[in-house]
Amino acid sequence: MKEKIDSLINENIKALNPKQALPKAENAIYLNKGELPYPPSPEVVKAIVDAATTVNRYPDVLGGNLRKALAEYTGKKVEQIIIGNGSDDLIELIIKVFVKPGEEVLLPIPTFFVYGLATQIIGGVPVFVNRNENFDLDIEAIIEKVTPKTKILFIANPNNPTAKITAKDTIVEILDRVNCLVVVDECYYEFSRKTVADLLEKYPNLIILRSLSKNFGLAGLRVGYGIASETIIDYCYRAAQLFPVNKLALIAGEIALQNLEYVREKIAEIDREKSNLTKELEKLGFIVCPSAANFLFVRTKPLGITSKDLVEVLANKNIFVADFGLKQGLDAYYFRTSVGTPQENQALLKALNRSLD
Repeated sequence: MKEKIDSLINENIKALNPKQALPKAENAIYLNKGELPYPPSPEVVKAIVDAATTVNRYPDVLGGNLRKALAEYTGKKVEQIIIGNGSDDLIELIIKVFVKPGEEVLLPIPTFFVYGLATQIIGGVPVFVNRNENFDLDIEAIIEKVTPKTKILFIANPNNPTAKITAKDTIVEILDRVNCLVVVDECYYEFSRKTVADLLEKYPNLIILRSLSKNFGLAGLRVGYGIASETIIDYCYRAAQLFPVNKLALIAGEIALQNLEYVREKIAEIDREKSNLTKELEKLGFIVCPSAANFLFVRTKPLGITSKDLVEVLANKNIFVADFGLKQGLDAYYFRTSVGTPQENQALLKALNRSLD
C-alpha cells in the first residue's frame, strides 16, 4: 500500500526533505529564529483576550480593519495591500500566481531558504547566483542569469542570514535592467529603517513584503503583508485562501499599529543590545557582519572551530543559535544569533567564553 501511495505523490513534493519537530528544552534560550524577545504591548494582549470570545465567527475577508491600518501605516492605497499568514504564506502565493512548472526563480545566495522551497513545491526552477565576498549583490552576475524563463527575482533586504542591507541605488539598477518581477523582502524594515516602497509607482513589477512577526512581537500569530500595484494584489487575492489570517491575528496587528511607541522602544532596546553584543563577540575573536536587522551573522573561522561544532556546544548548554555552516553560498564557519534580552545575551557570551577556554 505504501508503494501505491508513493506513486500518487507529486514528484516535486517527494524531492523535499521531511520536517522534524524538535522538543522544547526547559529553561532554554532560543536565539535561532530571529524573534523579538519581548511580548507585544499590553494593549495588544488585552485585544487578543477580548477577541477570543468571537472566534466562533470567521475573520474578515481581505483583512478588514488591519488592511486599512496597514495602508495608512505605509502611505499606500488599501487596494495595494495584501495580508497573509506570515510572509512565508505570501512568498508561496506570489510564486503560485506567477510561476509555471519549469519556469525560473532567481535567488542570490546565501538568502532566505523559503524562496527556493516554495519554488520547488510548484515545480519551478530555483536558479542560484552567488553574492560577492562581502555578501553584496553582484548585479552583473544576476543579469547574466536572467533568461526568458525567469519570472521572479527575490531580494531579502536586509538579507537573511547575513543581515546586510542592499542600497536603494542597486535595487533601482536591477529594476531598470530586468523584465521579471522583483520581490524585495523587507520583513525587518522597522529595524533597518530602509525601504523601496517609494519606487512602487515607477516600477509596476516591484513587490514588497513585510511582517509583523519580527518587529511587532507577533511571530506566534503569523501576520505578513505585501505592497504592490493594485493589479498584482488583485490577482494574488484571487488565488489566496478565503480566510488566510485568523481573527486574533487580525485584531492583534490592528492594535499593534496603534501602539507604535511601544514597538519603537523595544527596537531601541534591541539596537543597544546589538551594538554591545557585536563588540563582545569581536573581543572573543569572532567576525561579526554589519547588521541592519535584529540578528547577527557571525564567522567562526578565526577561532578554528566550525559553526556546527560551536552550535552543538551551545545547544548542550540549552542555548540555541542557527547553524549556517555549508548552507548555500557559505563555507563551514557561520552561525546566526538573534539579539535577545540583556540576560539572554549575557548567557550566550558566558557560554561562548567557557566553550573557547
